[in-house]
Amino acid sequence: MRSSLRYSAFLLMTSLLGLGCGGAPQQEPQQPAEQAVPELVEVEQGAVGDTLLRCEQPQDGTYLEVVQTATGYEAAHVSEEYDPWDCRCTYTKRTVLGQYTRCYKSTVDPRIMNCFRIEPNGTTGKVVLSTTRVTRTQMVIGGTQTVSYDELSIAAINQDPGQTVRQDFNYSLSDCQ
Repeated sequence: MRSSLRYSAFLLMTSLLGLGCGGAPQQEPQQPAEQAVPELVEVEQGAVGDTLLRCEQPQDGTYLEVVQTATGYEAAHVSEEYDPWDCRCTYTKRTVLGQYTRCYKSTVDPRIMNCFRIEPNGTTGKVVLSTTRVTRTQMVIGGTQTVSYDELSIAAINQDPGQTVRQDFNYSLSDCQ
């Protein structure tokens, strides 16, 4: 009986002192580190002429750009064309792909964006520009080596009367800013 009394006293003292089973101070459960979740954020209103995106084709010097305008945003494809009347002259041809009310860009990569037009009745219009980052992996013919490269795929949709309904462009990711 005396040993059971000692044992009970020992348990009582350890629980009072915070020792023994379950007597250790409890730590707060650790929260996992916050991970970057890709989201889209609306592009802040900037100055007229600010370039949001510019992708250049190094082989022929053509480029696609999305710029800030007074009323929103505009995407255009720019190229050098020969003058049909004078073969010694060239001129810059700027083809507008669409005009947009809002643009959203990715928080992870600002080259990934969605731009669209809001109609007067509040609905999303039929004019959209969407960019997508694409990673391609190819196997070298006759070998086992693979090569990967990143591209920016751009879809410009414009269903306004008289416009080309859809135009697609692909640029190397390193050629886009």
